[in-house]
Amino acid sequence: MSTTYLILLILLIVYIPFYIYVRMSPAMKERGIVPYGPFVMFKTKRGIQYLDKAAKYKRFWNAFGTVSKILALFLMLMIMFIIIVDILLLPRMMDTSGIGVEYALALPGINPMLPLIPGVIGLVIAVAIHEIAHGIQTRANDMTVESTGLLYAVVPIGAFVEPNDEQLKKCSRKPRSDVFAAGIAINVIVAIVIFFVMTFGMMSAISPAYENDAGVTNVYAGSPADDSGIVFSSLILKIDDGSTVTEVTYDKLMEYPFTVSPLGIPAKKYTVTYLTPDGPKYTEMYMGVFMYGIAKGSPADKEEIPRNSFLVSIGGAEITTIDSFRDAMGSFSPGDDVTVEYKTYKNGVLTDGSKNVTLGNNNGTAFLGVNYSLSGFAFTKSDDVLAKAKNPFHGVNSLMDVPSAALSYIGKPFGGYDPIPSELQWWYSSSVLSDNTFWTVLQVTFWIFWLNLVLAVTNALPAVPFDGGYLFRDGVGAIVDRTHKNADSEKKEKITNTVTTVVSYIMLGALLLIMMAIIL
Repeated sequence: MSTTYLILLILLIVYIPFYIYVRMSPAMKERGIVPYGPFVMFKTKRGIQYLDKAAKYKRFWNAFGTVSKILALFLMLMIMFIIIVDILLLPRMMDTSGIGVEYALALPGINPMLPLIPGVIGLVIAVAIHEIAHGIQTRANDMTVESTGLLYAVVPIGAFVEPNDEQLKKCSRKPRSDVFAAGIAINVIVAIVIFFVMTFGMMSAISPAYENDAGVTNVYAGSPADDSGIVFSSLILKIDDGSTVTEVTYDKLMEYPFTVSPLGIPAKKYTVTYLTPDGPKYTEMYMGVFMYGIAKGSPADKEEIPRNSFLVSIGGAEITTIDSFRDAMGSFSPGDDVTVEYKTYKNGVLTDGSKNVTLGNNNGTAFLGVNYSLSGFAFTKSDDVLAKAKNPFHGVNSLMDVPSAALSYIGKPFGGYDPIPSELQWWYSSSVLSDNTFWTVLQVTFWIFWLNLVLAVTNALPAVPFDGGYLFRDGVGAIVDRTHKNADSEKKEKITNTVTTVVSYIMLGALLLIMMAIIL
């Protein structure tokens, strides 16, 4: 058991009897320590005077309310678009393996994506400023804040501000929507500020030490790469083909002609020298264009071409590089009948195979339907990793690609990028702090940015009990007032509540389906 999980287990063992005691003890309630679902709330009147001091600039907070609603509407439309796209992609998502149920728990240290200490710091800050913004807007609109405090469950979850519910319900829509939109807006603003500090400030202080070398960023299961011992973050230095030793950079490696020999002739192995944090190492392995995956329903799948196979030739064209495969495919047309020769790899043994395939049509180009790489590796350069960490739109050439690039950046932590995986940090050096200190500060900064952004987007969901749900309800109410001018207030409220409830269930149901498809 890792130290992190041991600490969490101890905290859980301590928390459970404490939580039971809080639920049963009148004395704890008198002190403002009360249960809140699976959490414990520590309520206090302290801090309200600071909200009052900030709220006295009413003209500013009035303008901020307008900006907040614009930001909230933008994020609401964005998350609805994301949900609609993901629902359309559900059949494809169902065909892939899930990332694991543990990712559904947004608890640092338990969720594999969220590191314990940086995750806790980022979560507490994001939740605290979200609630503080609610509190300031509540006071700026002359409504009462009943209490402030902390929310705790095994680890600190964040702060909260408790407005007077009756006042919030009875006030007009504008101040109420200002209050609900404030938390969303402040999280977005903080995320943007932190992002620029992180990218244009902190990451400008690091430089690649191996910018042109080929770095391993993925190793596909069951491939020669998987069996080679060359692990994630290794840098490829040399290729020995038995007669010539070639020092390779990323570009040279991508162009290196690896021969997997014709069918019936044993393939040769290459000696690969690679660099790790512990120094240079070498291994012998088969090299070439490797099919690590077969798309379901594709021509390759229909003809039962096995995954984890080296491509030898296609339509008589020898395949020695990634580009040679792309060039060969570019020379064919949809519907062409070609012979695909390959050598299946299993436990270090190659087996010859050949299939006649009718190529499919992918937007007017010939389509085989295979995922391929060099021997089961994914490679990159350290300067590319740094550029993508600093700029979500690095390499984007079209406005149509901007949304997917933004979503890809937000999803990077699921691949271990926060913003640069710890395994890759030895590729770089810092000019301002010691490397260990720099990476710790950068990681904490990233999680403050990321959790603020995710909290804002999540709360913009048009579903009660999220802030976006209450904003949506007020928006529906305003529309109902205009379209049902002669109806009494009770009927208007009934229509508003019905529409809000239906949309909330649809949004929450769709979100649940997407989460299940991702994690299971």
